[in-house]
Amino acid sequence: MGRLAGKVAVVFGGARGIGLATVKEFLAEGATVFASDIREPAEQLDGYRHSIVDATDEDAVAAFVDGVLAEAGRVDVLFNNVGIHLGKPLADTTPAEFDNIFALNVRAAFLGTRAVLPHMIERKAGSIITTSSNGGVMGRPGDPVYNATKHALVGLTKSIAVAHAHQGIRANTVNPGAIDTDMLRSTLNSPEEFETKQHQLVASTPAARVGEAWEVAKAVVFLASDESRFINGVVLPIDGAKAAGAMPGNRYSLDFELGVR
Repeated sequence: MGRLAGKVAVVFGGARGIGLATVKEFLAEGATVFASDIREPAEQLDGYRHSIVDATDEDAVAAFVDGVLAEAGRVDVLFNNVGIHLGKPLADTTPAEFDNIFALNVRAAFLGTRAVLPHMIERKAGSIITTSSNGGVMGRPGDPVYNATKHALVGLTKSIAVAHAHQGIRANTVNPGAIDTDMLRSTLNSPEEFETKQHQLVASTPAARVGEAWEVAKAVVFLASDESRFINGVVLPIDGAKAAGAMPGNRYSLDFELGVR
């Protein structure tokens, strides 16, 4: 029997990358899965429901969650995974870009959590997992506004955990570093550039490699399962030790061997 057998999981941002990998792992562990995204999924999978939902639209999010409750009768797991990147210095970021990234990265998680929380409180059970970033636990010079959204998600999650732990609600974040996803590759000029620039991408990562989406998804499964039932308010970097601290100075270079993947 799977670790999520009998559980109903809702995934926002399930069409690509970490979201789709998590849908696969949820299904493999026996969960009933309802996923949504602004796009159709990159792969057609059997055994779950995918809906087109704008996660920044309050009415659309509420209608989606209400539909899940009407069909399945419960929501045991919420995975907030909507987000975009913005690799710009603060001085080059427009107010419109600021508003847009906060809407996608923070408002979406707020609306998803707000929609399921009353039901979880009523049942006195529920696990809420939100994708932040290692940029949510450390400063990074190249994407400060993006990092501000990820810090906001950490603060929101910790506060939910403290406020509702006594009601059986758990809230945790996963905080990936460089993960091989469409979003990461979209920051490059071509698919081939990913292969040639891996050294640059991971020069500050002790593990000397990028991660895989399934490695994050496995952690999300653990946080969704009863195996982690006393883990609450945790911020979990999944980044090859990048957020753990500084490396020796001579290690920040591009001429080392990539780590084993």
